[in-house]
Amino acid sequence: MRVAFNATPLLSPLTGIGNYIAELGAALTSLDDIDPYSYYRYRWRHEAPTPPVDFAGSALAIVESAKRWVPFRSVARTMAHRIGFARGLRRNRIEIYHEQNYVPLAYDVPVVITVHDLSWLRYPETHPIDRVRWLERGLPRAIERAAGILVDSDFIRKEVQETFGASSERVHTAHLGVSPGYRPRDPGETRPTLAGLGLSHGAYVLTVGTIEPRKNVSHVLDAYALLPAPMRERFPLVVSGARGWTDAALRSQLRELSRAGDIRFLGHVDKGVLRDLYAGAGLFVFPSLYEGFGLPPLEAMASGAPVLCSTRASLPEITGDAAYPLDPQDPEATAATMRRVLEDESGRRAMAERGIVRAGKFKWTTCAVSTRNVYRIALGERSV
Repeated sequence: MRVAFNATPLLSPLTGIGNYIAELGAALTSLDDIDPYSYYRYRWRHEAPTPPVDFAGSALAIVESAKRWVPFRSVARTMAHRIGFARGLRRNRIEIYHEQNYVPLAYDVPVVITVHDLSWLRYPETHPIDRVRWLERGLPRAIERAAGILVDSDFIRKEVQETFGASSERVHTAHLGVSPGYRPRDPGETRPTLAGLGLSHGAYVLTVGTIEPRKNVSHVLDAYALLPAPMRERFPLVVSGARGWTDAALRSQLRELSRAGDIRFLGHVDKGVLRDLYAGAGLFVFPSLYEGFGLPPLEAMASGAPVLCSTRASLPEITGDAAYPLDPQDPEATAATMRRVLEDESGRRAMAERGIVRAGKFKWTTCAVSTRNVYRIALGERSV
């Protein structure tokens, strides 16, 4: 099958959707019947979606920078984007187009869309208004016209069916996977990374997520501040996450706390550092208000870290009984749980072992096979 992917999100620092596009693309092309074509904003490549090695230094980046001086740049950019994509579909004789970021571009072939979550509808205040309006305009029509709809969890499958009236036959769950790079590491393996950050293996609390309202990082800060001072000295809080929407005030608070020595704010880190951070954490905390899947807690589990995770949305479906539960609106209760867990080393080890087993059930190859079957259904073929 000649399959088109919109790889444009890979031109930005990778967050949830970017990781999904890259990991699923690699897994799909390991199957022998997928012929991938990827579109990187005005250019096509005959390859699986792959993050550019040096986007910042490319000619494309220079073009994007110059657009600030072009009148009506948003309208012009959108039109050029759609025209270039539609031409590529015809030129490359694409048979099916998978839009992995909700709303497809122009198309005249069967299209499969991935709806990761409905946070823009459930928590519109946690998104930029332009993003909410884009989804309000585009997603209902995309769902109506799509030959197949993929979702990351059964929780989102139910939401899409109930909210948009999509039939159960058109909406398919394909749980995401965990990259093999996320695995337990001993102190000798993590030492080069952790020593450079002033951290010790097993002796810090970690939270990871884009610095934006829905990820609820302030909850961890509030809960952590309630821990006894000796415990905070023994287990410093480490916060890692890329810049997000309306993050100025929170980032300022994080930098101030970091300067005071109360936490370690790392911002966005590369995958190699992140893997060591997960593997060396004494406890990983994920307080998100809403997730369609939630890769960070699963990646932490695969890395051998005990996990304290929000019980909202899809997260219980993903973590099962392999994580401590967290109410993302009760920092006092979270602080009490953190204190109890950090004082119980044997309990943390047992939970970490459960997490490794749980995470092992989520594989990108399984996600790819489920996705390919939806392509076949969209093309009127029988899935296998």
